[in-house]
Amino acid sequence: MSMFSTVTQFLSGMSAEKDRNAVLQVASPLADRYNSVATSSAGLVVTGTAGTAVPKIGAVAFQGVAAGVPVTIAASTDMPALVGSITASSFNIFCFFIDSASVVTSAMGTEGTALAKVKFPQFPTGKALVGYITVTHSSTFVGGTTSLNTATTVYISPTGAFDPNVVI
Repeated sequence: MSMFSTVTQFLSGMSAEKDRNAVLQVASPLADRYNSVATSSAGLVVTGTAGTAVPKIGAVAFQGVAAGVPVTIAASTDMPALVGSITASSFNIFCFFIDSASVVTSAMGTEGTALAKVKFPQFPTGKALVGYITVTHSSTFVGGTTSLNTATTVYISPTGAFDPNVVI
């Protein structure tokens, strides 16, 4: 097989279709995470403006691969507005994704009363994770309105294959 073979091509040697489909169900999410990844840090930061409600890419452009296609986001580009709210003194995560057409979207997780109780959103197929932020606030946090310029907002820009929903 060539270097660019697909998971489906590798499984074509299995004689039973039922077996191929069973293995494909397990292998597909893993393959998606490996062909939709950040290859450099987004360096997510607060824009520096008081009252700012969206993070942005840091001083260096983000590089990644989405569904096998190289993608980039220019330095200092604002991320999409956050949608959703978080109960006062609770925690949540907002993830930023990029697709092969370089469209950036955000998704909110499920809040928890402690960071360890937060659930990441389901990662979309064919999109690379640009980064995510963890948010907690002493009052109700309203996405797109409440400032992120606080000591309790943490910016994380992982590189490589990462999907907290793929567990054993």
